[in-house]
Amino acid sequence: MKYCADTWFILKSFEKDALGLDIIKEAKFGKAQVIIPISVFAESTKKLMQQSIPLKAIDLFFQGIENTEDIILVNLEKNIAQEAAKISLSHNIAMLDAFVAATAKIMGCEYLLTKDEDFKSLIKRRYIRVKSW
Repeated sequence: MKYCADTWFILKSFEKDALGLDIIKEAKFGKAQVIIPISVFAESTKKLMQQSIPLKAIDLFFQGIENTEDIILVNLEKNIAQEAAKISLSHNIAMLDAFVAATAKIMGCEYLLTKDEDFKSLIKRRYIRVKSW
C-alpha cells in the first residue's frame, strides 16, 4: 500500500496513535510506503512547536521515521507545484492542501492519510482517496 501523509497523520503518529504507528511499522517492514510532502513536514513542525514541544523532540521523531527506506520526504518540485496550482484554482482549496493532494497524485499514492474536510471536492471527483479513523 502506498500512502501520502497529511499533517493530521503526522500529528496522530507523534501522539503515538496506534493506527498511525501501525502504518509506520508497515513501512518499516516493507509492507507499505509513506510519502511525506515537505509542506506537511513544515506544517507539522509548526503545529508541534505551537504546542511547546521542543524542536529536539520533533527532530528525533522525524529522524526515527525518515530512517525507514519506505518513508520518503518529498521535496516540492515544479511538476507538483503546477499541479497544486491547478487543484487550488479549480477546487478552491488552500495551496498547502493542494500541495499535499498534488504530491499524493503525482507520487501514485493509493490513499491520503487525513481527516481534513477541505479535500471533500477532490474525493467526490475521485482525484484522491482518503483513509482516516
